[in-house]
Amino acid sequence: MASSSSSGLFPPEPPLFTGECRSWAELPSELTSLILRRLGSIDILENAQKVCTSWRRVCKDTAMWRKIDMRNSGDLVLNLEMMCRHAVDRSQGGLVEIDIWHFGTDSLLNYIADR
Repeated sequence: MASSSSSGLFPPEPPLFTGECRSWAELPSELTSLILRRLGSIDILENAQKVCTSWRRVCKDTAMWRKIDMRNSGDLVLNLEMMCRHAVDRSQGGLVEIDIWHFGTDSLLNYIADR
């Protein structure tokens, strides 16, 4: 009696571990950008851009800052207005959507409008 794996009905299983490890830094920048866009702007500014030089390069790309999400979970004590201004500057005029609930001021709105 032939086993199902030798009958040709099922493809051979791939090896579980090939022994080749890859670094996150080696991902194409487009893929890294798609991953990092799932984070909020605060996480990008406070954490992701500090991981490695390739992530920092992606985080500085103006396309990353077309939508700025500055929602804070409340457990962080940060200068959100300063961080927001930095994020707006990174957008270099390409900003299309922003979330600044709970800390937006007239001064900040004027800053965003001027940019």
